[in-house]
Amino acid sequence: METLANIGSILLLVVGFGFVIFWHELGHFLAAKAVGIRVEQFAVGFGQAMVCWRKGIGTTVGTSAKLAEDLRKTGRTDISETEYRLNWIPLGGYVKMLGQDDMDANATSADPRAFNNKSVAARMLVVSAGVIMNVLLAALIFMGLYMYGHNVPAALVGSVLPGSPAQVAGIEVGDRIISIDGKAIPDFTKIQLNIALGNEGDTLPVVVRREGKDITLQLTPRKATSDAREFLAIGVGGTPSLRGLPAGATLSVDKPELHVLPDQLALLPGDVITAIAGNPITPEVRGRTDIPSQYAQLHRALQASDGRAVELTVRDATGAERRHAIRPWMIGSFGGGEFDLAGILPRPAIGGIQKGSDAIGKLFPGDIVLSLTFDDTHDLVNVRSTTELRAAMTKAGADARRVSLSVSRNGQTVLVPGLLPNISLGEGKRGLGVSMLADVHSPYVGGVKPGSSLATAGVQPGSLIVSVAGKPVENLFDVRRELLASAGAAPLTTVLNGVETTHTLALTPAELTVLRSLRSDHMLALDERIEPRKTSNPLTAAAWGVGDTRDFILQGYVTIQRIVQGSVSATNLTGPIGIFHFGGKIATEKPIDWMFWFLAMISANLAVVNFLPIPIVDGGLFVFLILEKIRGKPLSQRSQGIAQIVGLCLILSLFVFVTYNDIARLLT
Repeated sequence: METLANIGSILLLVVGFGFVIFWHELGHFLAAKAVGIRVEQFAVGFGQAMVCWRKGIGTTVGTSAKLAEDLRKTGRTDISETEYRLNWIPLGGYVKMLGQDDMDANATSADPRAFNNKSVAARMLVVSAGVIMNVLLAALIFMGLYMYGHNVPAALVGSVLPGSPAQVAGIEVGDRIISIDGKAIPDFTKIQLNIALGNEGDTLPVVVRREGKDITLQLTPRKATSDAREFLAIGVGGTPSLRGLPAGATLSVDKPELHVLPDQLALLPGDVITAIAGNPITPEVRGRTDIPSQYAQLHRALQASDGRAVELTVRDATGAERRHAIRPWMIGSFGGGEFDLAGILPRPAIGGIQKGSDAIGKLFPGDIVLSLTFDDTHDLVNVRSTTELRAAMTKAGADARRVSLSVSRNGQTVLVPGLLPNISLGEGKRGLGVSMLADVHSPYVGGVKPGSSLATAGVQPGSLIVSVAGKPVENLFDVRRELLASAGAAPLTTVLNGVETTHTLALTPAELTVLRSLRSDHMLALDERIEPRKTSNPLTAAAWGVGDTRDFILQGYVTIQRIVQGSVSATNLTGPIGIFHFGGKIATEKPIDWMFWFLAMISANLAVVNFLPIPIVDGGLFVFLILEKIRGKPLSQRSQGIAQIVGLCLILSLFVFVTYNDIARLLT
């Protein structure tokens, strides 16, 4: 049944794509008819005709052009001049008018009903009508969607990365973002859309609602890394609900206990958290927007735990309750660099294992990696940090070399031999397909950050921290707490090879800032908090629809501008394969309202692409008409022909480029 439903969703998506194209061409067609231009073909798709319909003839397999000509020679006057075609290549469409051919500047006609014999204003209307119809369609779909109800992720903050622009600005977990730079934020998706294409370095006012009060903060977005492919970001994540994943959602396909940390399997579909650390809570009601984020209580409990387990009370679908304790983990900072705590580089721990990895059933979530050996040469790498492990695995993956890992599992050292890096990581790299965590549950110094105060104090990799400022510590949460309590200036006692050493540690202000910014997180698999964006007022729905259409169009043009300027990489562009792949995921994994959202977004972006000033697309033809109006006569056929060839080369080059991007993304 699920397979049939997926097939039905994909078919609906294909029909939707076809309708968006049909609607665009319908604009050209209606405008041409309105100004008296003879339309010879109305086609959806390119290439040879698959099925055609013509008034006076009916439906034919293949084109009816010759049959129509033959029938007219016999005196038939009821044969329509227009053939409606469904072509074999479903990648676009066209309206063929007498005296107009995008690929032939010489396609003029002396017929008064020809395109080339109409006024500039009439031709401008015809050329722009497709784009106008796409804009109208997007606004109408959005309007209908908001009358029906669009289930969107709430504009609530569920996580704030340490050192991120959001944390610097003072945004907190549980805040509802009301507006950014004066633009309303009705759901979480709008946060990234409004941030990503801004100007780097600009400081924006952001209004958040916290405990019933609106607070204005100043936010300066930036890229997380120097990678040109990245957009600006602020380092916030959406808020989950306090419920398990919905029915049918799985963390892995087979034997999930081998793939993820046990905490991620603590909640099942239908489960809901009813108490945190013994404090009862009222969980969110799905679809209600007036209930504050209860997830913030879980976040606060994790921050206050100091690394100790947090007890949850969970109620299942039958009403029965059980208790479950989860371990906090420290999360990395904005930018995704090496996690360090006052210069301490913790040992790498296995977080999750990707389906299909050679490590499944051999490595287990929670394993702490101690060393790596290349099986062919027996070269040994003592793994002291995540960076060292990744570098060694990248080397192994480049030559498909098997490796053996020595790991600490439940306090015992275990050898895991013969692991093959068989998971593609993109850009020609291969690895084991494991996610990494920092081993913060022991006070072990895996590595020491070069240039840090810890290095200056003489702390050696492999040391075990036993006390800070004379107080015993059992994990890195304890180390962090005592360092903060002493303002970073404290004796730190370590043991290495049985020798105890006390070091004088004095953290710099920058290191103290990083230490304060660190946050704890959980590994629970929770459903996202969904709120309906819905109104029964048609005028309100229309205003929302027009606003969303405007935003997508502006974002499309700004994206192109950023690519031309070089501040955004062209690898972010998506072609037909990527669009259909993304649409397929929405069709099979999301409720049907998201498919209509996707089609509205495609319609708006089709308007952007079609009105670019490139010959052979509507925008380029419109530019020709502007020049004709200014000059009082059209460009020469030679100039138009050269421009069309250049435009065709540009379009074909872009098509090849975005198709390569799409395939590369699908293979990674």
